[in-house]
Amino acid sequence: MRPGSLKCVAVSSPGRSLADVMPAALGEPADDARRLFDGVWLVYCGATAAEVRDRLAAHLIEGESAFVVEFERWSGSGPAPDRHWLLARGH
Repeated sequence: MRPGSLKCVAVSSPGRSLADVMPAALGEPADDARRLFDGVWLVYCGATAAEVRDRLAAHLIEGESAFVVEFERWSGSGPAPDRHWLLARGH
C-alpha cells in the first residue's frame, strides 16, 4: 500500500450528477476511491485535503460545492463503508 490517508469527499450540484467528475478530478487509481453515497466518496491518497479540494474545484461550475475531510480514525457499519477496503487502508 502506498503512503496516504483516508479522506471523505462530498460534492454537490443543483443541476448535474458529479459521479463522473470525481474519478477524473482526483486522478487516483480506481481501487483507491469508493462511492459511499450520492455525492460522497471515500478516497485514499497522498494528496492533502486542500489539494483534493483544488483538484475538484477545477471541475466544478458556479453553484457546485466540494467539501473534503481527512480522517485520523474512523468507524463504520453496514454495507456502504466496505470493511475490507477500509482495513486495507490503515485500520
